[in-house]
Amino acid sequence: MVEVTALTAHIGAVVGSAVDPVPLSKIELIRSALADHLVVVLPGQAMDPRSLDAFMDAFGPAHIHHEDQGVVHVAGLPAVLELRKDPDGALFGGSGWHADATFEDPCGKITGLYAATVPAVGGDTVFASSIAAFEALSPVMQQMLAGLNAVHSYDGPGRPDHRDLTAVHPVVRRHPISGRQGLYVNNMFVTRFDGMTREESRTLLEFLEAHITQPEFSCRVRWAPGQLVLWDNRFTLHYPVNDFDRQPRLLYRRVAV
Repeated sequence: MVEVTALTAHIGAVVGSAVDPVPLSKIELIRSALADHLVVVLPGQAMDPRSLDAFMDAFGPAHIHHEDQGVVHVAGLPAVLELRKDPDGALFGGSGWHADATFEDPCGKITGLYAATVPAVGGDTVFASSIAAFEALSPVMQQMLAGLNAVHSYDGPGRPDHRDLTAVHPVVRRHPISGRQGLYVNNMFVTRFDGMTREESRTLLEFLEAHITQPEFSCRVRWAPGQLVLWDNRFTLHYPVNDFDRQPRLLYRRVAV
């Protein structure tokens, strides 16, 4: 029997162990754990970019990230990104809380991130549950937010909407399996609420990010070589902690939409 160990009361679980890793063929067990916990840690997986790409097909079509500074595609695998940080180098995606590919429609659904090389200490990723955050709001606030849509743009707040990479999504989404509702906003990509100005939107967006990312709704994942982490971008935010200068790290990322 595969052991599923919750990381916190609201988000995160470890499935299997480094000594007894869960077979990736147990896709329904993994899918169920992901629906229950939103973030799933799978230790002890012997993968490479090609096997990661094939495994993530089970969660939906591949998201192909557009060309941009810092975006490195694995040769021959356009859906897989190489997230490499050399000593004293920059960290891709390391500037704040966000969810992946919210600026497109269909948006990023499930991300798989596999660790090839990690620092001895540091480089953790923090995750927050937007479901727990939504359920902690007052009924009046929940009702108000349920009537809003948000504009997500790749260039983010403070800049004009990206010509091609801008999408409008409901602020409140319902999980297709659990039926629970969660918030779908992040201050990296959301520029405003649809029909409102940026100035009118700013205070509420800042409140929502601060609310979602409270420690009570969060978990922190420490990386190890051979570890695969899956998360549901529709109901989580994540924050890559950039605290490991002078140490290399190499991860491979594949997003399903």
